[in-house]
Amino acid sequence: MLKWTVQSLLKHRDHPLMFKETLMLKESLQKREADVLDATPFVVDGELTVDQRAVIARVHVVGTLTVPSTRSLDPVALPMDFEFTEIYVDPEDEQLGRFTDEDILFPIEGEALELQVAVEDHILLHIPSHILTPEEEQDDVMPAGQSWSVISEEAYAKQQAEEETAPNPEFAKLKQLLEEQNNDAD
Repeated sequence: MLKWTVQSLLKHRDHPLMFKETLMLKESLQKREADVLDATPFVVDGELTVDQRAVIARVHVVGTLTVPSTRSLDPVALPMDFEFTEIYVDPEDEQLGRFTDEDILFPIEGEALELQVAVEDHILLHIPSHILTPEEEQDDVMPAGQSWSVISEEAYAKQQAEEETAPNPEFAKLKQLLEEQNNDAD
């Protein structure tokens, strides 16, 4: 478990605290996100650096999620290998101005710093919004059913362009009706 007391972290003011753990996150990720079908153990390593009354966490995460394809709902293995940095600060620190506006600061709550929730957050944030099976990527096959089918954005744009240039049969009928009325009036 990625949890350290603030007192133990203060002992590492002179050198970073290195860590490496393998986390079984399947159940907790599935509780937070129903689309997570499976998860391998995640290897989490990094370092914690104490900077005055703040802790800078540099974290590297490696593992694999199984999530449904956004097209067919077939399971897709999604390998993950990413890094993130978070800064945890004492809420009573009066020198928070040393951080830039781009730095996102998290308050240290209680007597311990726990990184597991942050790791889970970043795993879920790294799930792309568009996920395809290898076959779907290669063949570009769209799902279809009885009287419906999914088309690509390119096919939709082409269809719209064709509809704009094609004569509208309803307007042709209306034009013919107006011409007949004009001929009858003469």
